Amino acid sequence: MTNNDNPQQATQIAFNFGPIRGNVEQQHIYPVQPQPQAEQQQSAEQQPQAEPIAEAAEEATGNRLTITQAVILFSALLGEPLEQGYGQEKTKLADLIGRATGYKPSSIRQKIMEIGKMRVYPHNIQQDAEKISKLISDYNPQAANDIRLTYLDD
Repeated sequence: MTNNDNPQQATQIAFNFGPIRGNVEQQHIYPVQPQPQAEQQQSAEQQPQAEPIAEAAEEATGNRLTITQAVILFSALLGEPLEQGYGQEKTKLADLIGRATGYKPSSIRQKIMEIGKMRVYPHNIQQDAEKISKLISDYNPQAANDIRLTYLDD
């Protein structure tokens, strides 16, 4: 027997739409029957614990390079300085980074131009450069050192 089979357990709500329509509509609402505590514990054990949303989002972004980080990494590994302005080489670099990371090449080209015009790097770019230099220091110490010399205020 379901909740809907017993109209005596239903709560009735009446909506009066006033003198304009002149009628009253009714709706039956059936309360949820409480489960015995043993069933609640069993169903809770079966459900896997979900990660908090903030931690899941942090992990997702923590595993992927930002556009700035990707630009710093590829320019250091390929020996392509960004300070020389913008040209065909920068377009090719943006296309390569786009294929490797999934970012739009147009967004990458804008970031390359932005970083290339800077004489002093803001704190967020310095942080990105530090992360990348630490990430590659075991694999390519020379590139990691070049990143530190180029972007960090030591």
